[in-house]
Amino acid sequence: MANEDQSKWLKIGTKHCGWLIGLCGAALALMLLFLGFWRTLMISVFFAVGYLFGSNNQKIMGIKNFINKIFPPKGE
Repeated sequence: MANEDQSKWLKIGTKHCGWLIGLCGAALALMLLFLGFWRTLMISVFFAVGYLFGSNNQKIMGIKNFINKIFPPKGE
């Protein structure tokens, strides 16, 4: 039963998903009005990076590979 309720919120075309997307849009609009474009963009970027690292199954290896791409080890 709980799984069915969760799928309503994520299935495109349902009223639940419409409400969720509407609330996200309203939150974004309020952030743009009160914080400004650049602060809202920074929050969005930090959220995206956190989500990517948080949703990665192999977190430690992903972080190590990311750091090694930015700062390659000596000798390479």
